[in-house]
Amino acid sequence: MIKYIKLRYKLFLVFLIFWFLLQLNFRVETIIMGVLICWIVTELSHDILYTDQGYRFRGIRFFALIKYVFRLFYHIYKAGFEYISHLIFGHYEPVVFTVMLDVDDPVLLGIIANSITLTPGTISIDVDTKHYMITVMTLAKKGTTVEELEKPIHDNFERLLKEKRDNT
Repeated sequence: MIKYIKLRYKLFLVFLIFWFLLQLNFRVETIIMGVLICWIVTELSHDILYTDQGYRFRGIRFFALIKYVFRLFYHIYKAGFEYISHLIFGHYEPVVFTVMLDVDDPVLLGIIANSITLTPGTISIDVDTKHYMITVMTLAKKGTTVEELEKPIHDNFERLLKEKRDNT
């Protein structure tokens, strides 16, 4: 029973803090709904975010996460301006490719896939958690190789999230 509570209370508290940050409202009904919804989500997260043996997500170093977020926003805005100019002048064509990642955590794979989709002009079409691959659609110059398209994903997203694994 103690292990049951110990595994769930941290996740519940994170959900509850996130709830209050989104609501910015501390009325009694908001607190009751927050506790109820966060408890339900915590229970439904069993076997997804955690099992009876512990959490499935191993974590990311704080400074690596901060660095990752800043780099992500930089690339989102940079790609947005590039995307607009390429649409106006018609220099690029849509390309679909699959990138194989060197991560062993489905959560990290999901973070990278969402980061790709957040970057203007790129969309994660499919995520294969068994083979750790992401199928991506992007705009590229004619004749651009797959290696050239994969390089920014490996350098800007995968490498930063793997820093924790390499340092531990």
